[in-house]
Amino acid sequence: MTKFQKFKIFIMTILIAGLVCGMNFVMCRQAYSSDAVRVKNFYKLENNSLDMVMIGASTTFTNYSAPLAFKEFGYTSYSLGTNGAPMGLAKSMLIEVLKTQNPKVIIIDINGILYDDKFESKEGSLRAWIDNMPYSQNKIKTIQELVPEDDRLSYYVPFLKYHSNWAKFKDNVNASIDELTHHDDIHLSSMGIQGTAQITPQKSPIPIKTHTQERPMYRLSGLHLKELLDYCQNHGLKNILFTNMPRYYSKKMIPERERNNAAKALIHQYGYEYIDMDDYVDEIGLNPQTDFYNQNHLNIYGQKKLTMYLGKRLNEKYHLSDTQHDEKIIQRYQQEVTAYEKIYKWADEQIRLGKKRRYNYKEVKEIIEKQEI
Repeated sequence: MTKFQKFKIFIMTILIAGLVCGMNFVMCRQAYSSDAVRVKNFYKLENNSLDMVMIGASTTFTNYSAPLAFKEFGYTSYSLGTNGAPMGLAKSMLIEVLKTQNPKVIIIDINGILYDDKFESKEGSLRAWIDNMPYSQNKIKTIQELVPEDDRLSYYVPFLKYHSNWAKFKDNVNASIDELTHHDDIHLSSMGIQGTAQITPQKSPIPIKTHTQERPMYRLSGLHLKELLDYCQNHGLKNILFTNMPRYYSKKMIPERERNNAAKALIHQYGYEYIDMDDYVDEIGLNPQTDFYNQNHLNIYGQKKLTMYLGKRLNEKYHLSDTQHDEKIIQRYQQEVTAYEKIYKWADEQIRLGKKRRYNYKEVKEIIEKQEI
């Protein structure tokens, strides 16, 4: 074989490898997914720039607003959550947080303990986190721990899962361009905002504060909560705070409350603090007729109230706003506040017009770019 032939083979190998990598980058994505944006944007944050991180499922970003907390209390925070995140993902999220951040407090929402054994390995819920985190030992271990053995290959090689994305090629290209050109490097938190502009009045909610009866947690979610607590304890993590976000309960939701009570008891056994928001509905000022868009999630009005309550409580205990951040970080969060105010105004207008509007990354991007405060 001549030197020229070897050179041609080398060049072809480089071109093929580049093509494969490029196609993986474009095609192996959840285009316009708020979960994908929320996870990927976390890795764009400056190291050690967060005073607080909240991890968990959808209630971490529907019920709490990081930009509003910065506006009102002056501390930086981030909601690192994905829709339907099972309890098993919490440890993986925590490990990722500790790689780049050293927050004064990490809040772990335990909504995942409400999911049964089947849901703990639900593909869509797992992929919202796993497919969007970078390759690492933690990612491999997360796949091995949570994904059934027969299904793991497509998590290691995502193209096997997303090859059908040709039908969404244009959306994927646009999302790839956004990522490559750092289009979202300013609005890292606000671009992950997601919710529903709607009021759903709750009918005859059951008072739950005095309901202390316990029910055994589901096998897998209970096991994963215990593994998480063991990890926190074994690694000497003192800045962990667990929480349960507020709901308005009907009779059929009583088992959820009882599983929460069992989780609370286990968390207390390990010596960790647990804020059960169901116990502070009056202090938060939540109105079941105006502040929810369904039984489990707050709308923008309820989110504002809970953020004000939790932010004040956290700041008083952990002195979050005492941190001296670089001017660049402060300026970015000020722009996050402006983006949040645009989204709040838009959602408020939709509700007043009687429209039910779900909004995710694609809508939020348009609102931030076009909406006037």
